[in-house]
Amino acid sequence: MPLRRFLRLPTLFITLNMCAATGLFAGVSQYVYAQDSNTDVQSFSLSAGSLDQVLRQFGLNAGIALYVDSSLVNHQHSNGLVGDYSAQQGLQILLAGSGLTAIQQPDGSYRIEPVPTLTLSEDESSVDLGKIDIVGDTMLLTKDTIGYNDVYDKNISSTYVGKQELERFKGSSPADMLSGMLNVYSADARNSGGIDPNIRGIQGPGRVPLTIDGTEQAITIWRGYNGANNRSYIDPNLIGNIKAIKGPNLERNVHSGIGGAIVASTLSVDDILKPGEAFGGELKLEGSNNAVDANVPRLSSGQSYTDIPGFDAQGDIYDPTLYVEPHSGGQDYFADYAYRLAVGTRQEKFDLMGAYAYRKKGNHFAGKHQDGFYSRGSDNLQDNMIPDLANIYKPGDELPNTSSEMESWLAKAKLKFSDVEILSFGYRDTSTTYGEIFPSRISWERAVDEGVPQWPLSEVKAKAYNLEYELNPETNRWVDFYASVWRTDTVSDTYTAGGYPNEPYERNASGNTTLRNTALRNAKEDRQGVTLSNTFALMENLDLTVGGRYQHEKLSSDDQYGDPELDSSFRMYPKAGRRQEKEMNFNFAWKPTHFLSVDAGMRYSSFWTFDDFRKSQLDAGKTSLNSYAPTIGRTIHVEYDKVITQADVDPEIQNWEDNRAFWESMGADVDAFIQQIQDTVGTTETASYESVWKVGKDGKYYRNNHPCLTADVDVTACLNGATVIGNVQTIKKVKHLKGDGWAPVLSVAMDLNDDSRIYARHSQAYRFPSLFENTISFSASLPNPNYELKPEHIYNYEVGYVHNLAGIFDADYADIKLSYFYNRTENVIERDPNSHFSNLEKQTLEGIEFQGRYDNGGFFTNLSLAYNFENEVCDESTAVVLDYRSTSDCVEDGFVGGYLVSMAMPEYTANWTLGGRFFNRKLELGSRVTYYYKHEDKFESNYRDPSAISYYANTPLSWDTILLFDAYASYQLNDDISVELTGTNLSNEYYIDPMSRSAIPAPGRTFKLSLTAKF
Repeated sequence: MPLRRFLRLPTLFITLNMCAATGLFAGVSQYVYAQDSNTDVQSFSLSAGSLDQVLRQFGLNAGIALYVDSSLVNHQHSNGLVGDYSAQQGLQILLAGSGLTAIQQPDGSYRIEPVPTLTLSEDESSVDLGKIDIVGDTMLLTKDTIGYNDVYDKNISSTYVGKQELERFKGSSPADMLSGMLNVYSADARNSGGIDPNIRGIQGPGRVPLTIDGTEQAITIWRGYNGANNRSYIDPNLIGNIKAIKGPNLERNVHSGIGGAIVASTLSVDDILKPGEAFGGELKLEGSNNAVDANVPRLSSGQSYTDIPGFDAQGDIYDPTLYVEPHSGGQDYFADYAYRLAVGTRQEKFDLMGAYAYRKKGNHFAGKHQDGFYSRGSDNLQDNMIPDLANIYKPGDELPNTSSEMESWLAKAKLKFSDVEILSFGYRDTSTTYGEIFPSRISWERAVDEGVPQWPLSEVKAKAYNLEYELNPETNRWVDFYASVWRTDTVSDTYTAGGYPNEPYERNASGNTTLRNTALRNAKEDRQGVTLSNTFALMENLDLTVGGRYQHEKLSSDDQYGDPELDSSFRMYPKAGRRQEKEMNFNFAWKPTHFLSVDAGMRYSSFWTFDDFRKSQLDAGKTSLNSYAPTIGRTIHVEYDKVITQADVDPEIQNWEDNRAFWESMGADVDAFIQQIQDTVGTTETASYESVWKVGKDGKYYRNNHPCLTADVDVTACLNGATVIGNVQTIKKVKHLKGDGWAPVLSVAMDLNDDSRIYARHSQAYRFPSLFENTISFSASLPNPNYELKPEHIYNYEVGYVHNLAGIFDADYADIKLSYFYNRTENVIERDPNSHFSNLEKQTLEGIEFQGRYDNGGFFTNLSLAYNFENEVCDESTAVVLDYRSTSDCVEDGFVGGYLVSMAMPEYTANWTLGGRFFNRKLELGSRVTYYYKHEDKFESNYRDPSAISYYANTPLSWDTILLFDAYASYQLNDDISVELTGTNLSNEYYIDPMSRSAIPAPGRTFKLSLTAKF
C-alpha cells in the first residue's frame, strides 16, 4: 500500500444516509474483525478524556486512519486505554458503551458508525447478513473532502475547489472557476472564451498545463499589440472539481509544467447519484441578471464600402455597421441562463453516466462604483488606455464582445471487472460561441467619443476522448498499475487574425472597394497522449512509483497563405506544425522513521517540433519565408568632446598658406583667417565617429564590446544607427528542433508532534519551446535558424509548516499552512525588443502564502493570503539594447516589449470565506471576500528614458486595488431539491481583472438563482 505521509484524524462529516445504510452492530463487527490481518499487539497508555481526542491519539499510536462523523463523538467521554492490544481489540474497548462500532475498510483504515437496530429472525438468534451493506473504501470520503484535505496533508502547495463551490461561483466566464484559488489566476478573463492559467506568476504555453480527465488542449492566440494568450477551452457546467498544484512535481499521473499544473475532473456518477442509489439523475437550472443579448452585426462582405454611409477606410477603419448604442442598468436584464441534465446508474459490474449542459449569456454590464482610477484621463492613449477606460466603457453600461453560448455533452462508462480492476471511458463534446475583439483594432482615441464596436462572434468546437485502465490487487505488492490513452480535437474560428471584419481589397475609393472578412482565423489543434504508471511496495516503509507520458500535438489551418480573399497587411500567417514530448519519471517514497518522510525522484523529458507551414512554403518554391539575413550588429554613432591641438590645425593653416595668392587676389585677409584658426588651439569641439556593435556567438548583444562603453574617449552622445546584416541566406531544409534533459525532485517532511509538521522541497523541471515559439506566424519576427532556443530550466524551493488545530478548537477541521517559495527559471523564452524569441538569463519569483480553515459543523471559515515580494527578470542583452547606460540588467516584472510584464501577479492577494449552517444543515449562509492589491507600473522605475515605453510594445494594463464581496444562501427544501441565491460583486465595483490583455471591465453586481433536483 502507498505510504501515509502524515497521519491526521479530522472528524469528518459523512451524510446520515450513508451512515444508516452501512452501519453494523457489535456482533457483525466481530465478523469484520475476524477478517482483519492486522492483529499485531501494541502497548497503549492513553489517558482519559473526550472520545474524539482519545480516538485521535489511538489512531496515531496504532498507525491506522480513523474516520467518523463529528456529531457521533462530540460530548462523549472515554476512560482511555492502558495495556497491550491489537488495533481491533483497542477499538472495541474504547467504543464500548458509546453506541458506536468500528468497521474496517479494505485499505486498513476504520470507519466509526453508530450501532443500528436491525430486525432479527423470529427466534432472535440469527442475523440476515444479506441486509447489511459493507461499503468499500470509495465511500469513506467524498472526492471533494479528500481534495480539500490534500491541501494540508500533502507536502506541496496546492489549492482545491469542489463541485459545490465551483457551481456556486462559476461567474460569467470560464476563467472565474479559478477565482478564490490562492495565487492562481487566468489572464484575459473577459475577452477570450477560455482559461490561460497563471500560478505564482508563471504563465504561458506548457508552463502550467491544464488537463481535463487527463486530456489536454491548449492553443496560443494572437492579441496584436497586447501579445498572446494560451487558451484552454473548458465548459464549467461539466466540471466536478479543480486542483491547482504549485511548482514542478512528480504527482502521479499529473502532467506538470515548470509552474505546476491545473487538474480538472468532469462530473462523475458519484456527483449525480445519492449514496446507495442504483439509478438516478440530477437537473440543474440557473438564471442570472446583469446580462443583455448581444446585438451581433451582420457582415458586409461583398458590398462596396462606398455604399455604407460614414464608412472610413483610411487609417484605422471606422465601420458604422459595427457600432451600437450600449444598454445601461444591468440589474433589469436577465439574458443569462443555464441548465444541465445528468443521469446515471451505478451497478455491481459497471457505472454509466451521461450529461447535457447548455448556457447562454449575453453581454454583461460593468460595475458602477469606484471607477476613479479608470476615469482620470490621459494625454496619450497610445501609452496606456486604462486612465480613460471608464470614459470609454461607461460605469453601469453594457460591455460589447462579452457574450457566450456553450452547449456540451458528456458520456462516461466504467467497467468493474473486480474490486481491483477497472476500465473507464469518457467522451466530451463542447461547442462554444463567444464575443471577442482584437485589441489592436480598437482605436482608443476614437473610442472615448464613439465607443467600442461589437464584433461578430468567435466559435470553437472541442471534442475529447479518454480511456483509463486500473489494476491494484491487494495480494500483489508489485502491482498498482494505471494506464490512459486520450485524444482531443479542437477546431476554432476566432476573430484573432489581425484584420477587420469588413475590410476593402483597396483603401482608395477609386480601386476595388469590395469588403471581405480579414479578421477571422481558422485553427485546428489535435492532440493525443498516453500516460502510464505503477507503484511497487518494495518494503513496508519504501514505495517506488515509475511513470511515463507521451504527447503528440498537431496544429493546422484551413486558411491559405496568399489567398486574396484573406490577404491584408494587418493579417498574420496561418500557423501549422507538429510537436512531440516524452517523459519518464520515478519517485521513491521512504519513511525511515515514524516522524520522517522522504520523497526523491527524477524526470527525464525530451521533445521535438517541426514547422509544417514553413516546409509547405519551401516545397512550393516560395522563398519569402525561407530566407533570412543574419544580423552582424548595429551601427553606433559616437560623439565626444575633443581638445583641438596644434597638430589638428596645422593642415588647415598650411592649406591657407599654399593658397595665399589666390585668397589675397580675392580680397581675403589670409593672416586674419590663419590667426582665427590658431586661436582654436586648446578649445574643445564635438567630434564623432561610427562603429559597428557586433553580436556575440549566440546572436545577443553585450556590454563588453559596446562602442560607447569601450571607447577610448569621453562619450557625450551615443546614438543607435541601422542594423548591419550579412548576405541573404536561403533555408534549403526545415529542421526538427530537439532537446532533452533530466530534472530531480526531493521532498523531506518531519512530524514535530501528532498535529504539526514541517517540510522542505527542491524540484527542477524543463520547459521546451512550444509550437508558438518554434514556428513562424504572429507576434514575433522570423526566427534565425542559427540560434536555436534553449529549454527553460526552473529551480524551485519551498518550505512549509502545517498544523492541525482541530483538537485545540474542538472542530471538525482547523488547519493552517504557511509556505515560502523561491523559483528561479533560467533561459526564459521571451520576445526581445526586436520581436525575436530568445532566451533571457533568468527570472526570479519569491513569496509567502498562508492557508487556513476552520469548520465546527455549524460555523466555517477559510482564509488564504499571499505576499509576492519578488518578480525580477534579468538579461544583459535586452537591457543594453534598450538603454546601454540607465537600464539595469535586472528589472521588475519584465522588459518592455516582452510577454512577462503582462504576467505579473498582484503583490498582495487575499481570499476569505465564512458562513454558517442552520436548521439541521438545511440552510447555509456564506460570504466571500476577494482582495487584489493594485498593479504598480514598474516601467517608470525600470527605464529612465520614457521613449522606451509604449502601449504598442505590450505595456501591461494596470488595475486599481480590487475588493470584491460575494454572498450566497442555500436551502435544502427536501432530500431531493435545493435552491440557492448567489450574489457576486455586491458593491458593484468597476474594475478590470489582473493580467487582462483586452482592457474589458469585469461584471458588476450580479445575482444568480439556481435550483438543483435529484431524482
